[in-house]
Amino acid sequence: MTPLAKTEAPPIAELRSVNKSFITAGGHELKVLEQIDVSVHEGELLALLGQSGSGKSTILRCLTGLIEPTSGRVLHKGETLHGINGDASVVFQTFALYPWLTVEQNVAVGLMAHQVSRAERDAAVDRAIELIGLGNYHAAYPRELSGGMRQRVGIARALVSKPRLLCLDEAFSALDVLTGENLRQELISLWHTPGTGLSAIFMVTHNIEEAVEMATRIIVLFPRPGRLGLVLDNPLPAPRDPKSPEFQRLVALIHESITTSTLPDVPVEVPVAGQPISRGRNRMESIPLVPVGQILGLLSLLDDSPELSNIYDISDEIGKEFGETIALVKAAEILEFVDTPKDQVRFTDLGRRFVGASRDERHTIFSEQVFKLRLFHIIIALLHEYEEVEAERVIKDIGSALPYDNPEKTFQTMIAWGRYAGLMDYNAKTGMVFVPKNEDDDEPA
Repeated sequence: MTPLAKTEAPPIAELRSVNKSFITAGGHELKVLEQIDVSVHEGELLALLGQSGSGKSTILRCLTGLIEPTSGRVLHKGETLHGINGDASVVFQTFALYPWLTVEQNVAVGLMAHQVSRAERDAAVDRAIELIGLGNYHAAYPRELSGGMRQRVGIARALVSKPRLLCLDEAFSALDVLTGENLRQELISLWHTPGTGLSAIFMVTHNIEEAVEMATRIIVLFPRPGRLGLVLDNPLPAPRDPKSPEFQRLVALIHESITTSTLPDVPVEVPVAGQPISRGRNRMESIPLVPVGQILGLLSLLDDSPELSNIYDISDEIGKEFGETIALVKAAEILEFVDTPKDQVRFTDLGRRFVGASRDERHTIFSEQVFKLRLFHIIIALLHEYEEVEAERVIKDIGSALPYDNPEKTFQTMIAWGRYAGLMDYNAKTGMVFVPKNEDDDEPA
């Protein structure tokens, strides 16, 4: 008799060809996810990496049934998911504890949706509290606990119902470095502890080292719209040494993947003669949502510390997450103040001239560079025709030109850049964009 072939168990949670759009406060459609295929299998710790705003948390919420995708399928153990995934629990970035409840009572909240007796509830709560190392804090209130202990309560609340899938949404980002590291190690140990019921962990993070330290598989999400980039297995044996060459190799590989997708080594497009918008670029390009003051601060840092030529070192120096640093560097690159070959950040001749210029000269240079960005011609062309333009009209045009960007936030950044450049201003009371009169403006804070 021929033995039956062993069939692989279906994923605990799965997204197939998922797209997701939201309607912004101004009523515009914002496309957040595009053709997402993600599956979480038993026995794995899957990390989803990406910059802020790339759609990581949206994927988590779709997987767990907290929100529905605009199109595509959400599956639970091979079947279409309807409502909340009962096998999943979520730990969020914010501790989200009820301040008027004790530790014991906060953990018990995780059983509210389950029909259990009081004795079963008490036993489950005690077990979860002991698992997470808070055995002496049953009667304590959140205000009496440190940040790390409060997040332990959040994890205990997620574990109390014995979920098969534990989802972590930036669960360690609000903690200090040492507390976060300790809690990560304890969670890995907890995952391998018999009796927890855990089959898999799905972790959303922007911290590359955290993903390499914890995950068995890593997915990198590229932004605008959120789409799958690099997918790789992490075969490093546990416990993992962050200083080991192989650990550093994986970190560098992911760094390079994110950097290349955001700061590609392509030449700036040269304007084509005869185009209706002279001095404009052929391709409509979005702008990073970065304040002018931060761009000036980056250029000042590069000028004061020429040894900071590597984007990773710059990120460490300014104390921002890697994705935020990339956005900041990209803003300076779009304005042609820096070049970014590979992971290097280097002044252009224009950038050096800018940092050495007087205040008025800086405004003039900035104005010339902003005018080159085709996106700004949406506003500039209207202001050439009318003295004032309704902000809503401009935002609508931005939304049409850049369907994967938040038009309201892009508009706010454009106004900030345009105001420093002296090209445009905005009156929030009247809701009108206008050309400012010539006045001496101070450097932005």
